Amino acid sequence: VHFPLDGLDMSAHAGRMGANQHHQQFVDESVPAEYDLFAVVNHFGRMGFGHYTAFARNWDENGISSDWHLFDDSSVRNVGSGTAGGHNAVVSPAAYVLFYRRKTWQ
Repeated sequence: VHFPLDGLDMSAHAGRMGANQHHQQFVDESVPAEYDLFAVVNHFGRMGFGHYTAFARNWDENGISSDWHLFDDSSVRNVGSGTAGGHNAVVSPAAYVLFYRRKTWQ
């Protein structure tokens, strides 16, 4: 399973202003439809049973952190950032649910 940590471009799948100009615009085309991943739920095992873990990084109105954390039952540990540690840990075949946040543009 391959998925981007940053810059998932969904522009091709976003609504556009149609021929009928009487309706309000559905999408502000000046704001790119780009998303950054902030969490992943992983599943290990088979259907019906198994073990779940999660990776997440902090984000708020000031931006998104580059540090990823692994949540595994009662333990939490930092697994790194960027394309080295974070990417290698987060992007895996165990990824089950991906959580993206739309980028904010000033």
